[in-house]
Amino acid sequence: MESITYKPINCGFHDVLEATITRRTYSHLQYFTDLWEFTTVTTLLKDLVSERGPDGLAEYLVIDTGERIRLDRVVNVNGTFAPPFRHYHDFTCDC
Repeated sequence: MESITYKPINCGFHDVLEATITRRTYSHLQYFTDLWEFTTVTTLLKDLVSERGPDGLAEYLVIDTGERIRLDRVVNVNGTFAPPFRHYHDFTCDC
């Protein structure tokens, strides 16, 4: 399902991800899965990796479950929205 070409992310948001990984604290993460399901989790961000696929090079965020999330599908980390998703509203409930 990874047929959509990877779009590199904003350097500033990349820095936010790196800083969050360095802190090694649980984070509120929102992203789209490979099936474009909107997902919200509380997790540890473990690493950023690059991988060459059929459509070229893509970067991924690795979380504590081992799941890899394409960086261009990350919507929000701890309240900081990725630039392409700034217009999204967080309607989740902490109840």
